[in-house]
Amino acid sequence: MPGAWPLEINEEDSGEAPTNNNMAFPNGLGTNIRSAVTYLRDSSYNLYATLSNKFFGSNHQIAAIPAASPPEDDGHASKRRRLDVDEHENEQLITPPESINDPMDIDGHVGVEQQHTELRASPSVSPTLSPSSRAASAAARRAARLFPVGKKISPKRRQAQVVTPPPEGDDESEDKQLPRRIEPTTEPRVWGPLPPPKYKTIHEFFDHDDEYSLPGFEHLGMKPKDAKMHELDTQRKERLRIEAEKAEKARQELLRREEARLDEALRPLGLRRTKKKLITSLSEFWEAKAAHAPEQGYAAPSKWKGAVHREGVELTTRDFARLVPPSAWLNDNAIQASLVHLATYINDTAGITPKKDTPKCVTLSSQYWSDFISDTKNKLYPRGLDRTWGLKPQNLMGVDTILIPVNKSNHWTLIIIRPSRRTIAYVDSFHSVGTSHLRDAHTWLEKFLGNKYIAEEWKTEQYKVPKQTNGYDCGVFVITNSIYLSLGIDPSGYSQEDMPLQRLRIAAMLLNGGFTGEFDLSHL
Repeated sequence: MPGAWPLEINEEDSGEAPTNNNMAFPNGLGTNIRSAVTYLRDSSYNLYATLSNKFFGSNHQIAAIPAASPPEDDGHASKRRRLDVDEHENEQLITPPESINDPMDIDGHVGVEQQHTELRASPSVSPTLSPSSRAASAAARRAARLFPVGKKISPKRRQAQVVTPPPEGDDESEDKQLPRRIEPTTEPRVWGPLPPPKYKTIHEFFDHDDEYSLPGFEHLGMKPKDAKMHELDTQRKERLRIEAEKAEKARQELLRREEARLDEALRPLGLRRTKKKLITSLSEFWEAKAAHAPEQGYAAPSKWKGAVHREGVELTTRDFARLVPPSAWLNDNAIQASLVHLATYINDTAGITPKKDTPKCVTLSSQYWSDFISDTKNKLYPRGLDRTWGLKPQNLMGVDTILIPVNKSNHWTLIIIRPSRRTIAYVDSFHSVGTSHLRDAHTWLEKFLGNKYIAEEWKTEQYKVPKQTNGYDCGVFVITNSIYLSLGIDPSGYSQEDMPLQRLRIAAMLLNGGFTGEFDLSHL
């Protein structure tokens, strides 16, 4: 170890050991042995004390080592100096010209605290072993580095440990000091649409080629070749055609997926999407006739198989005056006549013979329903329903739709019973729940079916219908929702803005005598 022993032994030194414990200048073999024993003893004591203080926190006092006696040459004897290992590969013992107050002296007496301070402040300096506490402290320091306090962590575990980032503090200065890592985005970059081209054709570009010429060359006009121009134009048209075909194919695929999604959502309700719009513009003839209906309109009662229907209603100018104006309130005659025409059209389309076959669609008048609610025991009138629609308790479960218009507190709503699906629904253009109306429908079924009524078989359905935004179109909403739902079509295909036109269509249909001709519903 560098500095532990002298590089050369003076042969003139006697074999007697000096009286002090200084190993700076050993004389002879006996002196070397004694110095080695003394060094081992002091090193053991100092190592023990340092390790005890480090591991157990106890302060062990080390026996003071006698101070080195001054040399015989009155302090001018040669002393060893330490050198930094960073500057020299091998430490050497040299004799300085001045040995008094030499900061590189390793044999002079230095306090223990100063030794520790020097070691900590200058770790790159290699200590030179001597029979003093400096060497022992350095040895203890090396031992502490080799055997650190605490549980030893293997390299594999150290690599597997995940460093948790420090929590974000409230101090703005800490946020400024800590660098923030910007996470790379994984979303693909979306390019916006390209601006429209400045020139429509290549010829137009060449006509303005002076705008792109270098200064001084504006007079040199470019003359394109007609054959090349035709080739480029053909390629451009083909490219645009292919792009248009791809865009149309993608649009059709999106529509197909959307239609499939809507069909899947409507299937549990027994509905489907409409093929075409119900509320469309009228021809000039019918538009004019409907517009003049409040002054000269008349509609005869509806007929079924040539005979006047028992629920048919005659309409006069007074009734059309409550129907055609955009802000008028519909009366019960216009609603009843419209629903009877609708039920007759559905039964005729299905080939139903009155009073012989089970009807597909039945409508009850608002007056009948009001009488039944007022007296559920005595005003059921099952014989009247049989004579009018051929409706009996025995065939009720075969009926597809029963339409019941309800007027309460000057507001028209609709109850729809679908016996073949065992469902009851209350449809209000104001989107109310209608719990009491649903209870009345269950009461009517219980009274009409008798012991065939099983409450557990019937369930309540809710249909999504457009919402009314004024206070006078509720009757028009009842007629429109009845058309959609009785045909098994999703009723969300219109809006409040269609109501003025729908009023004219209903008036024209009543003047026409039903859903025939231009007002046929088979296209839906």
